[in-house]
Amino acid sequence: MSAVVQQEALFFFVSILTGVFLVWAYDLFRIFRKVVPHHIVAVSIEDLFYWLAVSFIIFGMIFEKNNGALRGYAFVGILLGVWFQYLAEVFFRKIWTKLLKKIRKRGKMSVHGR
Repeated sequence: MSAVVQQEALFFFVSILTGVFLVWAYDLFRIFRKVVPHHIVAVSIEDLFYWLAVSFIIFGMIFEKNNGALRGYAFVGILLGVWFQYLAEVFFRKIWTKLLKKIRKRGKMSVHGR
């Protein structure tokens, strides 16, 4: 594989990881909002700062890894990363939900059995 193709493949992979990171970071915001209730104004301000940070992260990634040249596959990679992270989140949420329900059910059975 030529050096150019390797560089482009690495750039695509970094784009995917960027998409994964962006979803993960927003999930942290969502968890924080569930733990500490927010007014709609605070949520809007947080979202504004999140999207500003996202734009700087994507710009920085493109500038650093591809000398600022916009490539369509970079955005496809970011979207794939977002999609992969979303699917993983849904999958693990289902597993954790089933596991916690079983633990809770067993806990109730042992309490009633005493």
